[in-house]
Amino acid sequence: MKNSILKKLTPYLYQYRHKFLFLVILAIIGNIFTLIGPYLVGKAINQIHIGMSRENFIFLGQISGALLLTYILGAFLSLIQNVKMNVISQEIVNTMRKNAFSKIHKFPLKTFNTMSQGNILTILINDIDNISSSLSQIGTRIIVNILTISTALVIMIYISPSLTVIQLILVSITGVFLKKITMKSKEKRRIQQRHLGKLNSFVDEMLTGQSEVKSFSYEERAIEKFKRLNEDYKENAIKTLFFSGFNFPTLNFINNIGYSLIIFIGAIFILKGRLNLGELSSFIIYSKLFNRPIASISEAYNIIQTVIVSSERFFQFMELKEDSLGGDRELKADEIRGSVEFKDVNFSYEKDVAILKNLSFKVDSGKLVAIVGPTGGGKTTIVNLLMKFYDISSGEILLDGVNIEEYRKSDLRKLFGMVLQDSWLFTGTIAENIKYGNENISDEDIINSAKLACAHDFISKLPMGYDTIISEDNMVLSQGQKQLITIARIIASNPKFLILDEATSGVDTRTELRLQKAITNITKNRTSFVIAHRLSTIKNADLILVLKDGAIIEKGTHKELMELGGFYQTMYNTQYAI
Repeated sequence: MKNSILKKLTPYLYQYRHKFLFLVILAIIGNIFTLIGPYLVGKAINQIHIGMSRENFIFLGQISGALLLTYILGAFLSLIQNVKMNVISQEIVNTMRKNAFSKIHKFPLKTFNTMSQGNILTILINDIDNISSSLSQIGTRIIVNILTISTALVIMIYISPSLTVIQLILVSITGVFLKKITMKSKEKRRIQQRHLGKLNSFVDEMLTGQSEVKSFSYEERAIEKFKRLNEDYKENAIKTLFFSGFNFPTLNFINNIGYSLIIFIGAIFILKGRLNLGELSSFIIYSKLFNRPIASISEAYNIIQTVIVSSERFFQFMELKEDSLGGDRELKADEIRGSVEFKDVNFSYEKDVAILKNLSFKVDSGKLVAIVGPTGGGKTTIVNLLMKFYDISSGEILLDGVNIEEYRKSDLRKLFGMVLQDSWLFTGTIAENIKYGNENISDEDIINSAKLACAHDFISKLPMGYDTIISEDNMVLSQGQKQLITIARIIASNPKFLILDEATSGVDTRTELRLQKAITNITKNRTSFVIAHRLSTIKNADLILVLKDGAIIEKGTHKELMELGGFYQTMYNTQYAI
């Protein structure tokens, strides 16, 4: 698994190989200065004795000056190294986020039905941040630490092989203990990220559904549920930190035991003439230099576990199946007449759960088709299939007699203008929202589109008019006004096909009457599909399809269906009676 993750991270790291090499060189130079320090300390200590001469003091001063210079240069190089490494890590995280966000737009819609928004946000924000911060912390640390350990070990052996053996025995004991701890810590980190995803999902749901939360007086229960999720996250985080927190205290405890033994045995060696005080002092400092990188590598190992866990989640996300591009047949929009035919179409969101069953109907070019029926009958699914948001299980969908499978999905979708019952606006001006996806239209076209959508009057009365800043959550506009702006957006795009899915659901009766006139104008000579529960709004449709349980049970004009005296007539009379 580690090799696989490293292999996947390599493309992100490889482009910075020259910068990494530069940082390694800086680190090696800084490491040399650090390793010179203990040698100079030993020399300085050996110069200190009763009755020191002037020359001894001068030499001691020179050594002290050289020691100070090595520490200053080492610290300066370390600072440069850290700053540069932070810049590289942020560039890497920037690239990863761009790739992940681009990936989102390549997923089929069914991916979002199985993956929560909170989990996606956790991957794009938290997991990628973990990778970035971990890279900046590790940087060239491992390479430098290995160099420090090996160099310090050689010098320690040179000074005293016997004391070095004591040091190595203690380090081996520490290594065995820490290996078991880090394995437990890795699994806890993985679980912790899953709990964070659940927490983010719940917060996202509550923020999105605040109206429903308040209308159902759900606040207290929402708070209690958040407390439970937050408590689960906290408990797992504590367990994760408990295991990872063993590292430093354990190393510190064993190292202190080592220093005590080294000082005690070293003192015996001094009395026997095998060492002098300066050499013992140098050995103790080199011992610290030897232990510190081991502790650092142990800490880096924990950080690497974080990288592995977050990288696993990131690359699993990046490896999710993308939506197919479709066929390669050229689609010439100007030559599209606009007839649509469904031939024995079957579709299921989940295996063995049929949504549409042997659906067959034909719509001539320029006609208005209304799709009605009970909730869950498959009305919206029809237009989703027409726009290739989902792939049919069997059958054919023909556009001017050509199977839509032959066209690229992106080219096909450009033919459609779609207004959903839930309006969607982005942060920006009203004008920017109307020309969304059609940036080259003029201000005059924007105003004309708003007029056709019955939106111009209320837009003109706003203090900033078309330059008014709005967003999806902006309460300056009513739901009906937002809906009118989305309809103006479709009018401005001048699509070949028009899809209205409960498009008038958010407007009052008076606005709806005006809107129906606008819809009549924009659907003229344009093949249009209208999904509506208000049957009074589709009496003028050229064809009405009555859907129930995924099958067409009746079809015809309003007059024909009323005369038929079937399910449609019952639906219409029930609504009229209400």
